[in-house]
Amino acid sequence: MEPVRGLVSVTIPFLNAERFLAETVESVRAQSYAHWELLLVDDGSTDGSTALAKAYAEREPLRVRYLEHEGHRNLGVNAARNLGARHARGEYLAFLDSDDLWLPRKLEESVAALEKHPEAGLLFGSTEYWYEWDPVGNRGRNDVTPPLAPGERVYAPPALAALSYPLGEYGAACPCSFLLRCWAFERVGGFDEAFAPATFQLYEDVAFLTKLYLHVPVYVSSACLDRNRCSPHSMTRQAENMRKEEAARRYYFQWLRDYLRQQAVHDPAIWRAVRRESWFYALPLPAAKQVRRVRNKARRVMQRLVG
Repeated sequence: MEPVRGLVSVTIPFLNAERFLAETVESVRAQSYAHWELLLVDDGSTDGSTALAKAYAEREPLRVRYLEHEGHRNLGVNAARNLGARHARGEYLAFLDSDDLWLPRKLEESVAALEKHPEAGLLFGSTEYWYEWDPVGNRGRNDVTPPLAPGERVYAPPALAALSYPLGEYGAACPCSFLLRCWAFERVGGFDEAFAPATFQLYEDVAFLTKLYLHVPVYVSSACLDRNRCSPHSMTRQAENMRKEEAARRYYFQWLRDYLRQQAVHDPAIWRAVRRESWFYALPLPAAKQVRRVRNKARRVMQRLVG
């Protein structure tokens, strides 16, 4: 079926998100750009978020749908995002985690930017990492908007692969800032479901970006139109607290090497960056973590000296 021109299909995957899901959904409903549909994908919730999502779908059946995996299983955020995309009808795809927020002009400005750059398959912009909503749990951390690659331009593939995290100096975009054309999503095969609860999910969004960087022109916007709610209970913070970050990082780099070989990517700049950032994962994890810590400390010292 031909995608509906101008329609943005928004997928919100959720797992036990009763506390924040309504606020997230309302940030979609408050958009100044009205041509959207919403796919609420239940990843096996056991709290009240299932009933909440079904209530939204019953209230607005023409633009809000409730989806779940067979047997109400928990298959991970990437499987949930892919399920939403498979049911999407729009020309554009957007993904919003169940505790994040969009500012009211998010879709209006993002669609307008992609319309001006028809060659681009993906748009992303800066995201505010929002700590101050919970000053106690986040120990007084201040909100921050990390820099991305220079904005207001289109990057041809594979330029951003070696420039952006974790291979380069620029940050990785947050999924809540993505707006994709459906052909770009299909070209890279969607989110990689190898990043799942049974393995490691920490770098699931970075892996998706990597695939897009290699195959799709990307427009980087300088606008900041979304907020990523940083919580002590988030997947990233839990990985840090449980000391699993290095294992997840090693898993990503093994996936990356395999993917580059599978796609016959021979770009020397990319492979130099991969070797530079991951050679120490041939060591046992405790030693690899120590090497990365020492190296990162040395980098910070050098940045202060030259800055």
